[in-house]
Amino acid sequence: MVIAKKKKGTHKRHKVGQPGSESDSAQDIQEHGAEDYEQAEHTVSDVYDKTAQAVNETCEQAKIYSRKKPGKAILIVLGIGVGLGFLLGVRSRATRSGRFAKPVVNALSEIALESFR
Repeated sequence: MVIAKKKKGTHKRHKVGQPGSESDSAQDIQEHGAEDYEQAEHTVSDVYDKTAQAVNETCEQAKIYSRKKPGKAILIVLGIGVGLGFLLGVRSRATRSGRFAKPVVNALSEIALESFR
């Protein structure tokens, strides 16, 4: 069985399970596992940092928008609250209001989209 390893821009091929190969010992397997773990940890850390930065930027934009246009912001939040209320209410009990929830939520989302354009 042949396994391709990528290490700092180069590919190494190791034959697994054959005597005398580099990955023959448990120490080598442990080292490769530690390297892979460190690389995965670094990647996850980078993705988390980028996501946190994007969320912070979006939050700041929302704060600035709500300071510039407080009336629109209140209406948008009110619409979102009503839409969520309809959705959660429909899930908790099956009544005739369920057929009204989708059109109301769709209308509110269209209004919200038009407000941000």
